[in-house]
Amino acid sequence: MNRTKTLWAFLGVLIALQFGYPITLYGEWWTAAYMLAYSGMILFGIQIVKEESSPTIPFYALAMVMASCGLWFSLDQSNETAQRLMLTSVGAFQLALLVSLIAFIVGPKGRATSSHLILAAISAYLLLGGVFAIAFNLLETFSPGSFVDSGAPDRPLIWQGLLYDSYVTLSTLGYGDILPVSPWARSLVTLETVTGTLFIAIVIARLVGAPTEENGDTATAP
Repeated sequence: MNRTKTLWAFLGVLIALQFGYPITLYGEWWTAAYMLAYSGMILFGIQIVKEESSPTIPFYALAMVMASCGLWFSLDQSNETAQRLMLTSVGAFQLALLVSLIAFIVGPKGRATSSHLILAAISAYLLLGGVFAIAFNLLETFSPGSFVDSGAPDRPLIWQGLLYDSYVTLSTLGYGDILPVSPWARSLVTLETVTGTLFIAIVIARLVGAPTEENGDTATAP
């Protein structure tokens, strides 16, 4: 599979995972099927790392931990320890992929075409929302009440709601239905908003600056 197909496949899996989460509300079997979809993230994510000639051993190790924790959570979804380990492992794997994609995006121009940069940038943006969503969930798990759903303040927040809230925050929509109330929650939300805004600015600068770099190289060539 070439780089273009790998990036498209990886982006497709990310879209399914980050926006297909409502199916987990239909029961444990649907949740197990959703968790199984993470195998696609592992498969295509490691393929992207391989194509960049980056070290793959850490990714394989993270993938094994993530798969084990995901299986445990799928079989025992009421277990809080399983949920915490699942979230932590998924977050670690997504963060590692995010760092790899950002290195690819800001790397030397000759490494990729504009279409590759766009696909990588969209994938990195979705991963960014996913990483913060997991950070929100872990904070709420260890410190209940850090976030509050203004529509149902007496109900505990579930991870699906915080995944939704992460993308609302990242895109600076700010609906205000889920509110950060603890200092650390507010700090995380602020960090995500600033990071998302800077990410878009950096990607635009990278894409706009790419032809300039190419022209500069051509102009100085003997």
